[in-house]
Amino acid sequence: MIHAQAYLPILSATGASLAIGAIWYSDHLFGPMWRKMGGKSIDPKEVPHRLAMHAVASLVTATALFIAISIFQKTQTGLYAKEGLFKIFAAFLSDENQESLLKSAMKTAGFVWLGFIAPTKAIHTIWGNNNWQKFAIEAAGALVSIVAMAAVIAKLS
Repeated sequence: MIHAQAYLPILSATGASLAIGAIWYSDHLFGPMWRKMGGKSIDPKEVPHRLAMHAVASLVTATALFIAISIFQKTQTGLYAKEGLFKIFAAFLSDENQESLLKSAMKTAGFVWLGFIAPTKAIHTIWGNNNWQKFAIEAAGALVSIVAMAAVIAKLS
């Protein structure tokens, strides 16, 4: 069970993710380019329903990230990053026991993005015949979002 102290960081991280998504895909940033590459315009009547679904998905991500940050900070995960493919993740994992929560949160966000989010988006691009520019916009947006969520969690925990 998640402690009551976790609700503020998790809900705030959820809000940060929603705000970043709104700004990232707005007409002021990457929205027009993304739509040209096959992103869909949304019927204004569907926005509240889709926003609610996005909020639930972001809440799940924020909760999982909160748990991952807690676990990564308490374990010596750097011990696993010595050989083979594990070296890819060495920058995100540390042997330090007394690392700051913010530093640990940033490393955890990078690890989650590199290990789970970016590859999943790449696979969808490969098999969905999507444009790599669209991948770059979506993957970069996901990175900004997960890093912001981690920062909020670290600062409010």
